[in-house]
Amino acid sequence: MEFKQELETGTFKVIGNTETSLKLRDVAEKCRLVKSDTGVKVELAYTGPNASKFMQYIEKHKEELTKYLMNPDETDLYEWMEESHQTPLTIKKHEKEKLILYVSFDSETHDMLTGIADENITLKLGAPLMQINVDELTRDEFKLKIFNMLLLADEIAVMMGNVDLRKMSNIQIVKTYLAEIYDKYHENP
Repeated sequence: MEFKQELETGTFKVIGNTETSLKLRDVAEKCRLVKSDTGVKVELAYTGPNASKFMQYIEKHKEELTKYLMNPDETDLYEWMEESHQTPLTIKKHEKEKLILYVSFDSETHDMLTGIADENITLKLGAPLMQINVDELTRDEFKLKIFNMLLLADEIAVMMGNVDLRKMSNIQIVKTYLAEIYDKYHENP
């Protein structure tokens, strides 16, 4: 939280966005969808500390919360959009760009990062799709992470309307390449 001292009174006033500490998932866990005359509405099922903060978040993000609660399988997409500061409108602007799935792997630390990049291997759209350490996962956990990452990339490509990125998120070579990295570099502790 940031504060600013007011000249006349000398008191401190909170400045900046105080809701940054709240995440979509945290708020959604305290909400439920309720049928109404006009469809469904988001209702806060929480009365504890900072309930007013949750109410403010709900007012500002009603549409996202409704979609989030109605489509629990798209949780990763909504969280990625929030983390990368994207909206369906800003994502749509990348429809015609030539985008690829980007994989960065550090052979010393065994950290892996995947994301959406342009042809110059510049990471686009803010947040990575997946960020893991290969040593910390079993083979099944790793396969699930790859599957979820490809599913997220596909959902982004569909929302964006980017056909090339959609083709990339479905290719077998990505899965094979990442599995080879796991086999070569995974060290059992």
